[in-house]
Amino acid sequence: MRKGVLLLLWTVAALLVSLRYRVRAEGREHVPRSGPVLLLGNHVSWLDWLLVQIALRRRLLRYMMERAIYEWKALGWMFRLGRTIPVSPKASKQAFKEAISSLNAGEAVAIFPEGGISRRCEIEKFYRGFEIIASQSHGGEIVPFYIDGMCGSRWSYTRKSHPGPRRSLRRTVTVVFGAPMPLASSADSVRDAVMQLKDSIAQ
Repeated sequence: MRKGVLLLLWTVAALLVSLRYRVRAEGREHVPRSGPVLLLGNHVSWLDWLLVQIALRRRLLRYMMERAIYEWKALGWMFRLGRTIPVSPKASKQAFKEAISSLNAGEAVAIFPEGGISRRCEIEKFYRGFEIIASQSHGGEIVPFYIDGMCGSRWSYTRKSHPGPRRSLRRTVTVVFGAPMPLASSADSVRDAVMQLKDSIAQ
C-alpha cells in the first residue's frame, strides 16, 4: 500500500515538474535496476532530489536530508512516506546507521555531499560523511551524478545573478550519471568524477 501511494506521488510530481522543466537523462545505464548503490552528486536547487528521481528508471531512492527540512510541517508527511533519512550534527550516527542498513538491504541511497545547496552555482567541497557509510556497507558501488540547468532557476540561490536565457516556457535540465566507482572512493575522487561529468556536458 505504502509503495503504491509513493509511486503514485512520484508520477504526479513528475507530471507537474514536466510543465516547467524538460528533464534529460544521460548515463542512467550506470545505475543498477536493483541492489545496493550510493548516488552522490552536486546540489544546486531545492528540486534536485526530485530531478534525480525523475531521471532514473529505478524508483524509491532513499535520500539523506537535513533534519530542519525533514521536519517542515507542510512536506514532512511526504518525506516520512518516502523514508527520507534525516541527518543533523547531533544525530549523524543514527542517520549513518540507517543509510548503512538500507544499502545492506539492497536499496539505493542518494546523498548530496556538499552538505547543502550551492550559493555560487559551483561544485563545492564534498564532505567525507558518506565515506563512513560506504566503508561499513557489505556491497554495492558509488555512482556519481551531475545536475545541469538549474543554475539561475527560481529554486536556486543564484536566480538574480544567473538569470539565464528564457527562450521557452520550459527549462531543459540534464542529469548525467557517471560510471560506477568503488565504495572505497574518497570524497575528493568522487568530486573529481562529478567535475568530469560537468565538463562532458560543456564540450
